[in-house]
Amino acid sequence: MRNLDCQFFFNSAQHRTVPPASAFTVDLARDPRYAHQLIKLGISPRKDLPTVLLTDAGGKLRLMGLRIDREEAEQLIQGRGFPTEELTLYSAAWCPDCKQLKGVLAEVGVPYKEIDLDLDATAEALVLERSGGRRVVPTLRFGDRLYAFNPGPSLISSLIEDTFATSA
Repeated sequence: MRNLDCQFFFNSAQHRTVPPASAFTVDLARDPRYAHQLIKLGISPRKDLPTVLLTDAGGKLRLMGLRIDREEAEQLIQGRGFPTEELTLYSAAWCPDCKQLKGVLAEVGVPYKEIDLDLDATAEALVLERSGGRRVVPTLRFGDRLYAFNPGPSLISSLIEDTFATSA
């Protein structure tokens, strides 16, 4: 995706995966030192690969895809999502970006479950774990395989369009 750096993590000893050409590719079977980076993000090198991470120019994680195939990886790299039936919004009542995102979701009529991180320590721990220790609001969780951390409006629109196009 424009302005986002992409890393694709896989383990050739566990999965027969053809990595996308447009990503920085890491094969943990050949270079296991990257496993620590994944563990720091709450990603299990045994259960969550292949994984795509998209980061902004400052190195902040914006999008994470877990247990994905090559086609899904290509879609994420292009800023698109893949179908899911469940959307969870981790937010905070004081957050203007959260309010804006809720407006976008209401406008397109996508159902979602909202969890206020100020009121739910377990949810806050999940966001902290998946975002590398940052308390990022809003955070969107699409099913159990795709996370978006304070994504911009264009990324939100693309993800929502693609993830819920076949639902409903």
